[in-house]
Amino acid sequence: MSVLAGCSGFRGTFGLPGTGLGPGHRPRPIRGVSDIIAEMLQTVPAELRKVTQSIMTCATNGTANGHNGSLNESATGGSKVLIIGAGSTGLALAQGLKKRNWSMGLHWGFEPLQYLVPEQILTQIKKTQVDPHVLTNDTDRLPMINGQTGDLITEIMSSKFYRLRRDKFRGMLLQGLDVQWGKALSEILYSSGGESVTAKFEDGSEETSAVLVATDGPHSTVRSLLVGKEAAKVTPVDYASTMCFTRHTREHALFLRARPHHPLYQVAPHPDGYCAWLSLHDGDDIDHPENWTFFHYISFPEPREQVNNRTMRGHILHQKELARRFVDPWRSVFEWMPEDSEVWYSKLRNWDPSLPEHHWNNHQGRVTLAGDAAHPMTFQRGQGLNHAIQDAYTVCKALQSFCNGGVFAIEQRSTAIKAYEDEMITRAGEEVRLSEENSVTMHDWSRVMESPSMRKGMQVKKENTVQLPGP
Repeated sequence: MSVLAGCSGFRGTFGLPGTGLGPGHRPRPIRGVSDIIAEMLQTVPAELRKVTQSIMTCATNGTANGHNGSLNESATGGSKVLIIGAGSTGLALAQGLKKRNWSMGLHWGFEPLQYLVPEQILTQIKKTQVDPHVLTNDTDRLPMINGQTGDLITEIMSSKFYRLRRDKFRGMLLQGLDVQWGKALSEILYSSGGESVTAKFEDGSEETSAVLVATDGPHSTVRSLLVGKEAAKVTPVDYASTMCFTRHTREHALFLRARPHHPLYQVAPHPDGYCAWLSLHDGDDIDHPENWTFFHYISFPEPREQVNNRTMRGHILHQKELARRFVDPWRSVFEWMPEDSEVWYSKLRNWDPSLPEHHWNNHQGRVTLAGDAAHPMTFQRGQGLNHAIQDAYTVCKALQSFCNGGVFAIEQRSTAIKAYEDEMITRAGEEVRLSEENSVTMHDWSRVMESPSMRKGMQVKKENTVQLPGP
């Protein structure tokens, strides 16, 4: 398999509920969900590895007797799988295929993660946490604080809540991968007989495969090619946020993690209709708190049609103004933030794959979507990565079901990919709607206790939960 990957400017940390990942990030460039998956591809033997960080991954299944899996015209025309996108979803899928003797290259770009990633890599996951010195256990809870008074509202339940640094997680997954960067998808072509799909790139190169799996993020090029540019656009929700990453003096950093504050993370809805988050982003240097990085934001109502023209400094001043309504630690962490900090503003957006207008033609199972390419969602419930990894697991199982021997019929491929899409669209569509409901209710004081986070916690269904090795 080969993976092609394009570059993205997003950066951050994230949480895995059960894994349990919440929002967050750090001031250095990173990729999205598909980034993580590409990293998983690194377990492939060196001679089988070829990753292109842009928009694509190819996997070829070899049979036990050494045949290369090429097919005659009555079959599909090859058993190569092309993964567009090298984020968490794409990398996890690539790792899963590689683990089962599929050669692969990544262009662009947990059972699920554990099933997909070799044990020797997965055992490193605890080292990718924002503070590897703090053990994760089954009794961890996310404190929800009244942002106006500081009173504890509740502690949100979760399965093990691993708060990971995206760059370190990607680094773990990328072990052993040869990533080729800069592949930008321009066109997808389909053979007239239904056997193959060809991805063409802006540099003039092209790749032909039996299946193309798009994991190229929330603004997916493949999604646009499948449903059209207008239908593919993410839908804004009436809220926005400004993501901030800051370092502080030793005294201030210790204060932000000292009781009664949680040492790792906390969330605070406010009666005035705001929602604040504060978490540790990088606590590697245990002896030098002045080197710790914190991630924080205050999300706020903003009509979806409103164009926000604030400058970088304007976004910072706006966050500082909102923070004056809050108790510590939010009031102080924003007060101490330099006015020339680099921050990232964004409206909350999603894309529901279950809507009729979002239906796509998978061309007899030759092309499909996964991860944020299929279901970008708002972040307050922290479920995006869980569903991305579940997608990778389900796609990997689907591919194995019809192509494990290297030869298959078009009908087998079509049936397997349809089964994957039916399950994914139902599951992820429900989560997109739940996450939007959660974002809305977390900004409505009269409904905070009705939010999905309060009703369901950050638990994921058992079949979606990743069991990590070790205690």
